[in-house]
Amino acid sequence: MSIANQQEAENMIYRSYLRAAPHLSPAGDEQVRHPRLTRELLDRLGAPDRGRRYVLVTGSKGKGSTSRMISSLLSHMGYKVGLFTSPHLVDYRERIRIDGRAIGETDFVRLARHVQPAWAQIERGLDKTTYQGPVGVALAIAVSWFAEQETDIDVVECGRGGRYDDANVLANEWAVVTAVLEEHVRELGPDIRDIVRHKLGIAKCADTRLYVGKQREDVLVEIKAVREATIEHIRGDEDGESVRVQDPAARASQGASGRDDRQDASAPADGAVFAGAHFAAARVAITPSGTTFDVRTERARYRGLTLPLLGEFQADNAALAMRVCEDIAGSALDPAVVAACFARLQWPGRCEIVSREPLTIVDGAIHRDSAAHLVRVVRSLGLGADARIAAVVGIPRDKDYVGVIETLAAVAARILVTRPDVSHLAFPEDAEALAAARRYRPDGSAAYPLLAEALSALLAGPPPDCILIVGTQTLIGNAKRLYGQELEDIGK
Repeated sequence: MSIANQQEAENMIYRSYLRAAPHLSPAGDEQVRHPRLTRELLDRLGAPDRGRRYVLVTGSKGKGSTSRMISSLLSHMGYKVGLFTSPHLVDYRERIRIDGRAIGETDFVRLARHVQPAWAQIERGLDKTTYQGPVGVALAIAVSWFAEQETDIDVVECGRGGRYDDANVLANEWAVVTAVLEEHVRELGPDIRDIVRHKLGIAKCADTRLYVGKQREDVLVEIKAVREATIEHIRGDEDGESVRVQDPAARASQGASGRDDRQDASAPADGAVFAGAHFAAARVAITPSGTTFDVRTERARYRGLTLPLLGEFQADNAALAMRVCEDIAGSALDPAVVAACFARLQWPGRCEIVSREPLTIVDGAIHRDSAAHLVRVVRSLGLGADARIAAVVGIPRDKDYVGVIETLAAVAARILVTRPDVSHLAFPEDAEALAAARRYRPDGSAAYPLLAEALSALLAGPPPDCILIVGTQTLIGNAKRLYGQELEDIGK
């Protein structure tokens, strides 16, 4: 059946998984994920990824923003750059971008239609518990578009793991690992070494350049131990020829490479670059202007950089991205280009400043822990004890909206509950949400049917010193549109 529109294209992306989901039992990624099927799909499509250049990015925290920073820096340096990330805020096509612009609906539908026959051939041969991963199907659309558009380099964010991710079938020259934490223990664990092993699985070849961002000390110990064991395994024969394979995903990507796999002579002996030893952020400060910081690498010192994203870890992510881009360029970066890139960088909904008059921050917190991080960021801004802070909250009923409201009440004197203009999710009734807000801020709470009305009410009187817009992805997308910031084109 031919795909006629974007919704049908998205349905195809998820159909195989949804068919298998009722028959799956809890298990680790090595049991339930099948990157070989993504490789087969790409090969049936003529291997559009062959001979192309890829950066893979994984980690537990910051991998999306680091992917965005790498792609943006490279775009500002003159490269044409594809970017594949997840999740999206409003439209699925946001996951697939070139130089910041999302794939158009016409191209998305056309390429989904191109992928569908090969997808259907594979699907017919699968048993009820085996499925083509949604990320793998979307990746086939993305790399086909990147190949058509002749991008120079493509930056691809992995999912929760690395080793068994569908993205790991790509023959990446660069492997980037952001902060690793205890997460998805059932799928990646049971302990931190197992999680590290999954993450480092994207460094599939002895000559893959590995970049490790800032880590907890115990995690760093595990990373170095796993890296050393991996290098011994993939060095292979005594004559020094690289044995590239560790798992089916690695074998698949090596077969699709088509590139010259000689190691950069400037690389460390084992091809690994570590935060602290080879690069670092310093003099990090969180201010109403954003996150300001310096970066040192072995090639240069970069001073007085500012990101409109808030959090010390964003400075660490920026340093990691810069070190990767230095190696891709083979030289230090132009400080003016870096400063201009970071000053304008958009990564929607991640402690992002969308206005400074008054200071307005959007964040996709939907549970207590993520709201607590936002509270820590706000307290670090130095707004003063008398600062007037208002929170506008729109969180679906099945999420922790009460926990978010309670947490934000620690800094917000006013709490307005609302919902986005368009959403398929169920939100609490106005009275229900308002009762939760008044429990913690009885004198400063109100309910509004739409986000636009809540913001109008806030700005009608004396404006707050700071507005926090917090909630589901569709609320963040709604806020971006209200502030005149596109999601289709977030700029280079």
